[in-house]
Amino acid sequence: MSYNIAIVAPYPELSKIAQQVCDELEVDAMIAVGDLDEGVKAAKKLIEKGAEVIISRGGTATAISRQLDEPVVEIIVSPYDIIRAVASAKRYGNYIGVVGFRNVIYGSKSLENVLDVKIEELEIKDEKDALYVIEKAKRVGVDVIVGDAVSVRYSKKLDLPAMLVTSGKESISVALREAQELVTVRRREKARAEQFKAILDFTYEGIIATDADGKISLVNPAAEQILDKSKTSLINQHASEVLPSLAIKRVQEKRKPLLGELHRVGNSLLVHNIVPVMTNDEITGTVITFQDASHLQAVESKVRRQLYLKGHVAKYTFEDIITCSAALKKVIYQARQFAQADAAVIVTGETGTGKEMFAQSIHNASLRKNGPFVAVNCAAVPENLLESELFGYEEGAFTGARKGGKKGLFELAHDGTIFLDEIGELPLKLQARLLRVLQEKAVIRVGGDRVIPINVRIIAATHRNLDEAVKNGTFRQDLYYRLNVLRLSLPPLRERSEDIPLLIDRLLEKICNRTRKPRPEISDEVLDVLCSYKWPGNVRELENILERLVALKAGRRVYPEDIKEMIKVPEKKIYNKEIEGPVIELRGSLKDMERAIIRKTLELTGYDKEKTSKKLGISQTTLWRRLKEWNIAE
Repeated sequence: MSYNIAIVAPYPELSKIAQQVCDELEVDAMIAVGDLDEGVKAAKKLIEKGAEVIISRGGTATAISRQLDEPVVEIIVSPYDIIRAVASAKRYGNYIGVVGFRNVIYGSKSLENVLDVKIEELEIKDEKDALYVIEKAKRVGVDVIVGDAVSVRYSKKLDLPAMLVTSGKESISVALREAQELVTVRRREKARAEQFKAILDFTYEGIIATDADGKISLVNPAAEQILDKSKTSLINQHASEVLPSLAIKRVQEKRKPLLGELHRVGNSLLVHNIVPVMTNDEITGTVITFQDASHLQAVESKVRRQLYLKGHVAKYTFEDIITCSAALKKVIYQARQFAQADAAVIVTGETGTGKEMFAQSIHNASLRKNGPFVAVNCAAVPENLLESELFGYEEGAFTGARKGGKKGLFELAHDGTIFLDEIGELPLKLQARLLRVLQEKAVIRVGGDRVIPINVRIIAATHRNLDEAVKNGTFRQDLYYRLNVLRLSLPPLRERSEDIPLLIDRLLEKICNRTRKPRPEISDEVLDVLCSYKWPGNVRELENILERLVALKAGRRVYPEDIKEMIKVPEKKIYNKEIEGPVIELRGSLKDMERAIIRKTLELTGYDKEKTSKKLGISQTTLWRRLKEWNIAE
């Protein structure tokens, strides 16, 4: 730690000794010479250079402390310094006048017997007294004066011998240590003051402090803003006049804080706290904090939006959905349009088709994108817990209930979106409560009676046929109509097999980046097999298969036999499949037979490559490669 210390020496010899001490103690200090007014001027220049504390001695130290605001550490004149000076003064006579402030000269008379001299203690209370005191000493016959630089200078003017009391190294080292401690303490106190100022300046609460008489002594910017009054107009005013409805006197009498009280000031409703300040069991003031109730409501809304529970954020956008399928592109277009509305959405589709990805994308493209996205799987939470999870509960609502109660997922989703996955599995009892939440736009916690307003958009998803569920009586018709305002139907992967190569490429990239394993090489034959598979688990199943391939075949080529145990591969190879239409005479090499099969199939499908690839059980990518290789016209 560096210390910005400066030393102002009243006489040159002191500056030399001070430099020696600084060198020995490895202290980097600025040193200047100057006595009294010259010393003050020197101190000012040192402060401009960054000095945080000034070290000086005697009258110069006093002059600097009186004229400047920076702290001054005085080099104390020790008894050893006085003894040295008196012993040296004996050569001028035995009647010695010791001049100085009371704290310096006190006890010097006790040296008379030790040094065999007569000592006159000449006390000065101000440096202006020095000349008068020395003149008086000369009149009474004092032989020599012992004192500081000012006393020596005045003595010489009166032709009276004088001996300067010099400071030794020990006095200077003590002053340096004291200055270092003072710098440390000042910096710490300055940091605390800045911290306190930052708290006062940037807190949302208005803060007013009063003294023991109730007069305002402190006002922060928030208080000025809330009360619409300037700090200067509030300071020294009685708090009871500024805020007449506050029970300040009652707090002082009872010596207990008053918290969470409401009162109106003008057109504003304030929530305030009044806390007594106690010092040695005496009331020395009060601190009043208050907020505008409307601000509290805004803060509550913001807190609700804070995603302090894991998972309450939408990660995916429409750009994350990989497709070249016309059918899925149409669904994405619909979803983008739905995002601009605020009505409920139902997303239907088989398991693994990406229903939650669409829900998150709709949220992130909507006006609610800065709010929370809360997802819950209605089939995964036990029925006896689902109600309290969705709607929250009050303290003591049931055995094991958390102290203070708990917010439900609908409350956490305030100003955002709640995604109810597997909505078809919701019990009928909770369907009735959900319907009421949709109608009233409010929830009541389990075990409570307080109505909590909410502003939530619902996106529901299911792989079940809700029309059939309504007919069977397992899903409420009125709830179905409430939810089924906007509807998205996601096509299964088998109906968009052209996306499989794209998905494999992107998913392998993601998996390999996460696992830090080299990418397996997918052969054309394997790609054909994967494209011909029906994928009952859709994209989720595809990703699981690729996870296994990365684990087992990282960096190596993958063949059809490597995945035959993972998925149900057609028993016959695609080239041996029966083809509708005339019998094809297969002669020549395997490539010749393959070319003949593809040519004939193209003729049968009217050169429709999508139908051709499906009939042959190969991907369109593989078909395109073969046509290009054989220069077969499209």
